[in-house]
Amino acid sequence: MAKVVILGGNARSGKTTLAYMLQKEGFNRISFDLLNTYIEDGLNINFDDLSEEKKFNYFESVVNEAINESENEDINIVIDMYDYLPADIDKLQNKNKVEVYFLAYPECTKEEIKYNVVHYAKPTDWIAQVNEEYLNSCVDRFFDRNKMLVEECDKYNVTLVDTKSGDERKEVLNNLLNKILN
Repeated sequence: MAKVVILGGNARSGKTTLAYMLQKEGFNRISFDLLNTYIEDGLNINFDDLSEEKKFNYFESVVNEAINESENEDINIVIDMYDYLPADIDKLQNKNKVEVYFLAYPECTKEEIKYNVVHYAKPTDWIAQVNEEYLNSCVDRFFDRNKMLVEECDKYNVTLVDTKSGDERKEVLNNLLNKILN
């Protein structure tokens, strides 16, 4: 039976890397980063101007269509997203039809987070284009978001995967890949 997997979590936690790994195993990939860019650039719609209700309805619509496609066509689908949180997953009408994993690095220091951000950024990624001061402010936000994700995942009974830093990350992602595939 096909499945829909949602990967959420912190920036630079390995969501897209894992989504690509799943894609190589035959999963169709839906990237909210790409969808949002296409809608913002192509339709000139700024997501920040939308109500929380509209943003959630959009999210739920994409998830429901992925579930329908998965069930009707026997296709595995992975959804890669950043903006939605465990509280949003909890509100999904069909949450029992998806596997959900939030990736973060709650045990990492700010120095390790900075390493992750710089090390895993491609030259074309937005984070690779910023100055040191802005990079440090991002690291602070990511550090705080880790703590929030731990609390929310616990509150809403959503699986949080600590993707760690450096070489340990590859092992964690490979283990999660194998868990999803089996």
